[in-house]
Amino acid sequence: MRDGVAAVVLVVALVGSVAGFGVVTSELSAETTPEATFAVSDLDDGRVVVEHAGGEPLAATVRILVYDERRVLPDRTVHASNWNGTIRPGERRRLADPRFEPGQRLVVRWYGGDGQANLASARL
Repeated sequence: MRDGVAAVVLVVALVGSVAGFGVVTSELSAETTPEATFAVSDLDDGRVVVEHAGGEPLAATVRILVYDERRVLPDRTVHASNWNGTIRPGERRRLADPRFEPGQRLVVRWYGGDGQANLASARL
């Protein structure tokens, strides 16, 4: 009897985790995604600058992610940083990480109350 109860608890926990993950990672529709553009530039000293280049201010969490793309395995996150608070056009974020390499993919991802959306993507 104990094994049956443990199995039911495990299944319920697994279903709840998968359902919760789906809610957190859901992509938003174009109508819900904020109108904002970002520019990415590399500096000679290995730093990267991400600038809110235009559109509306963002009052939610924005994550800047840098991925090392791999053919067979899932992409590996090389760098991740949060940009919190209200982000207005013209504001910049300078990033320095010794793991930055040419060809890596940088993504600016916005997290809102109902999901997330990629606002920009660029190659270093």
